[in-house]
Amino acid sequence: MSLFATVRRLTFRDWRLFVRALVTLAVCRVRLRHQDFASARAWASRKGRGAAPINRLVWSIEAASKRMKGTTCLAKALALQRLLAQNGHDSELRIGVDKSEARLTAHAWLVCRGQVLVGGAEIGAHRLLAAWPSRDAPAGSG
Repeated sequence: MSLFATVRRLTFRDWRLFVRALVTLAVCRVRLRHQDFASARAWASRKGRGAAPINRLVWSIEAASKRMKGTTCLAKALALQRLLAQNGHDSELRIGVDKSEARLTAHAWLVCRGQVLVGGAEIGAHRLLAAWPSRDAPAGSG
């Protein structure tokens, strides 16, 4: 299917979610570079009153990250946590590490209701190092 045909099939609501995901990803990337992680996490976990379904929020972040080159797994997971929280859904940001072939790698993924929403395919042998549930994020910064 061509890009034009895909664009024509999107509803106004999907376009709005896609643009919001692009902006959220961009903000996450800036916050992760210029802010301490606790402040960025508090911002991402701030609850809102939206009602978008989880599957559409995941779709919007996946679609936006494909078009924003250089997006890290951490920025993607944090951006989705932000969109989920704004729409009343709790989630858990997880970071794991893997040391294989004398090389240390890290990976971030996001879990909601026991299901990995983003970053699942890359988890591989990464062992859980830390997890931050959105409902327990500190109030304040952001």
